[in-house]
Amino acid sequence: MLTMEKTADYVKRWVAAFESKDLDRVLAFYANDVIFHSPLIARLSHDPSGTVQGKAALRAYVKKGFEVFDHIKFTVLDVLRGVDSIAIHYKGITSTHVVEVLFFDKDGMVRESYVHYASTD
Repeated sequence: MLTMEKTADYVKRWVAAFESKDLDRVLAFYANDVIFHSPLIARLSHDPSGTVQGKAALRAYVKKGFEVFDHIKFTVLDVLRGVDSIAIHYKGITSTHVVEVLFFDKDGMVRESYVHYASTD
């Protein structure tokens, strides 16, 4: 079970990694066999599944995102803890509300992630 202190530290490091735009630093949070789901995958890669599998595919997706977005800034609004997961509610790159749910393996690595964006309609 994740403590509040461990969760707060984790989220702080996770956000800092993305904001640094350092691929290796970001990917250090994810398991080699990670499954990552995001509507942005469908938009950036034209893959309607919105899913990448494995760290190499995640690397390519994150690299593309870093190329598309000049500046990355996440404003964390709330963090919710589960048994082996956390949900991070934040304002993303375009000030859109995002909820990202990270599921951890027994080693504390993200094994699966689901990203949800607020409707902009």
